[in-house]
Amino acid sequence: MSSLEIFLIITSALLFLGVFVLILLLLNNRRKIKKLTKSIGKYLEKGELTKFSTKDDSFAPLQNAVCDLENALQVQKQNTESETKKNTDFIADVSHQLKTPLAGLRLYLEMDNAQNPTEHTEKELQLVEKTEELVAKLLRLEKIKSDTYVMDFQFYEISEILKSTVLDMKHIFPEKQVSVVGKSRMRCDREWLTEALGNVIKNACEHTDDKGEINIIVEENERSTIVTVSDNGGGVDKDDVGKLFKRFHRTKNAKPQSAGIGLAITKAIVEKHHGTISAVNSATGLDVIMCFPHIDGYVTL
Repeated sequence: MSSLEIFLIITSALLFLGVFVLILLLLNNRRKIKKLTKSIGKYLEKGELTKFSTKDDSFAPLQNAVCDLENALQVQKQNTESETKKNTDFIADVSHQLKTPLAGLRLYLEMDNAQNPTEHTEKELQLVEKTEELVAKLLRLEKIKSDTYVMDFQFYEISEILKSTVLDMKHIFPEKQVSVVGKSRMRCDREWLTEALGNVIKNACEHTDDKGEINIIVEENERSTIVTVSDNGGGVDKDDVGKLFKRFHRTKNAKPQSAGIGLAITKAIVEKHHGTISAVNSATGLDVIMCFPHIDGYVTL
């Protein structure tokens, strides 16, 4: 065997060995990536933190970076929950302190109205009722945000919830033309989602004329359900669009009885369903878009 043949055999063997080593490294990295991906999934689903790696290899920095990020998110979540609880406790304390004097004020006003009814006593009673409703809604909003209420997630046909909600509002807005198009079955808390959708539909009805049109479209894809509520009320001022879901915000054309809490409650409920809500002016009015991701089980976010 010539030296050239020996050289070629050795070179081929080295190349084969190099390729074999590269394949092993590739398979090993793919295994580590798959393991890390699974670990991230467990964090998203159950809150289980990724283990810190003590190995001295090129993959360890990535795994430890993920670990650091998860810990930072965990601390941020705990801080947010703590601040939210403080805020909820404060609101609850203030609400409790307000209930007693409001109840007393209502009693005296009702007595005055029974003995000597006037336009003023009637108006005063209406203002007390509005204040009581505002206090109750504000407390409800803070309790939703702080997870005081437990959501009962089950599968429902969302178009049926929408149709039922529209039917319940028919006696309040008998002249409104409301349509529901499309279907989608998704996990949700029926009672809470009914309230969220009802607030959006009610808002659309209040911002259209007597024979206004509200079109509700339900769309579904592999990952989410999208509900769009469109009206022909002319929309809102561009400065109001980004503030519609903030508590106490009232648009320039808001009804006098509006407290600016309903859409804030809707936003909190949508977020408890791990969804998003946004609004945009259209050619004829306002579009409110709610997107709900399809989640098979409870996910901690």
